[in-house]
Amino acid sequence: MTDYSIYVAHFKAFLVSQSKSNYTVKQYSLDSAQFVKFMKEQNYEMLTVETIQAYKEWLQQHYSSIQSVNRKLASLKSFIHFLQAREVIPLLPDDLFSPIAIEKNELKTLSIGQMRQALHIWLISYEAAEEQDIRWMALRNYTIMRVIAELGIKSSEVVRMKWSHVQQDFIRILSKRSYRDLPLPQALLDVLQFYKEETMKQFAVAQEVDDIWLGLGNKQGEPITVKTIERLFSYVSQQVGFSVTTTNVRYTAIQQDLDKELHATEDLYEKYGYARKGVLQERATRMEKSE
Repeated sequence: MTDYSIYVAHFKAFLVSQSKSNYTVKQYSLDSAQFVKFMKEQNYEMLTVETIQAYKEWLQQHYSSIQSVNRKLASLKSFIHFLQAREVIPLLPDDLFSPIAIEKNELKTLSIGQMRQALHIWLISYEAAEEQDIRWMALRNYTIMRVIAELGIKSSEVVRMKWSHVQQDFIRILSKRSYRDLPLPQALLDVLQFYKEETMKQFAVAQEVDDIWLGLGNKQGEPITVKTIERLFSYVSQQVGFSVTTTNVRYTAIQQDLDKELHATEDLYEKYGYARKGVLQERATRMEKSE
């Protein structure tokens, strides 16, 4: 029986010599050691096709995450190539290490009725509020939801919004490394302008800051975070009895555009901030409308 454990240390040194990252060196070494341990515990004397197949099955039985299994298979493939290059083992077909296909869930979108119901929650709060702080907050939250519903932008893009980026007919949306200019419907511009006027009344500091969305409480007058947006959507979900998130509201906006456009994926991937057309196409195939 060949003791493959002695090659794990050699493999680690090889990875270091290839200037692999510390994380890669550590993880590939641990995964290779795990495979060698499996061979010993299962009494596999030689590293063969059957050994790899059995290990692949063992991984699927012991790891619920397909991503984890695929990562370990990638590590093992590198280790096997290392052994083959040194003629420790015969050549094995690379398709043994092919990643396991991940079944992707359908992406939920909201119906027109559900979207109206969700938006209406903050309008009700705005109209019913007696305290000015609560009334202003309800207006802010409604405006945030309205922006996401009409522009289909992400929470991280919402919190980056600036008044200086709002023009008469377009708005500039900032992502991590770039920006895109989106058409700004007049009705949405009117909502933003009304919110701005009310914010000026609520905070003296609003005259001096460029951030659109400000907080209350111990964060009064400071820009909100993504957590704030998550909380306002969580509250809406509790009130309407179904899940309302920035993600399914964003996908609803995308779906509505896809329904209207014959060649939407050719025209819309940049609008919604996707780096490649293929990503939007993949999302489109997974979308499921709520009835």
